[in-house]
Amino acid sequence: MYAIGIDMSKDTFHACFEGEIVQKFNNTDRGIEQFMSHLEEHGFTQEKTLIGVEATGVYHLLFTVTLSDNDWDVKVINPLESHKFITAGIRIVKTDRLDAIKIAEMAALGRGYLFCETKESIALKALVVERCALVEMRKQTKQRLQAHDLKMNAIGIPMTDYLSPTITTLTTTIKSIGREMKGYEKDTQELLKSIPGIGDVAAASLVAFVGNIYRFDSPQKLVAYIGLDPRVYESGTSVKGKGYISKRGNKYLRHVLFNAAFTALRCNPLFKSYYDKKISEGKHHTSIICALERKLVHVVYAVWSRQTPFKK
Repeated sequence: MYAIGIDMSKDTFHACFEGEIVQKFNNTDRGIEQFMSHLEEHGFTQEKTLIGVEATGVYHLLFTVTLSDNDWDVKVINPLESHKFITAGIRIVKTDRLDAIKIAEMAALGRGYLFCETKESIALKALVVERCALVEMRKQTKQRLQAHDLKMNAIGIPMTDYLSPTITTLTTTIKSIGREMKGYEKDTQELLKSIPGIGDVAAASLVAFVGNIYRFDSPQKLVAYIGLDPRVYESGTSVKGKGYISKRGNKYLRHVLFNAAFTALRCNPLFKSYYDKKISEGKHHTSIICALERKLVHVVYAVWSRQTPFKK
């Protein structure tokens, strides 16, 4: 099996083919075509070649989608993991060429996950992120409007309301995006919405960011992907850190599932009894909600992987 490493940037990417043979290509349709032609010309076959690429926001998407559409296996590597791997050692030397070599080594070691996103899931992800940004913008605008109102009332000078039309426009756009989100992966979204607490936004967010549920072979790995797994810090017999959640995962899913846990607490008796039990034991409210988030993820995994609606 051959492992090829790709160090991706906005305009170009460096590809390490064998050993320390590194070649530079443009991160364009034409550049990617030249890369695939190079593979064929030098005897790299789809059955015996694994390509590793570091996740770089949106810059790696054109490459991964094009290669995947042409039946090449592409492994996407977490940048936190690649950074640790690349900068390991006493003397740190970091160049695009050396990064490509290191990423090839990581691909050979089986690091990363197989790219399996569809064009639908990528489009849905863009809508979810855009909606989240607009919701945050609306919240900040409302806070500014309230602050201006208090200031003007304090000094007794009437103020022209410039911000309400902006809030109305943002609300209309957010609703429009929400309706568009429902059009992607309809069956899966409806399946997930059978779970108490999972509404339209949570279902769309899960479909967008999880993609193929079968790339996680256990609910614990899905919990870790979202960043809800406990952070363990111990040293010897005297140093033991508190078990905060790691937050090394998808922030969008953590946010929507935190809200979903509150809803599940109101409409799922099992969640309510668990909450009351932990409160009686003296546990903190926020830590219990985080535990409910993890329980909710386990339910999501079971429903999604079995393709059966939730039954009370």
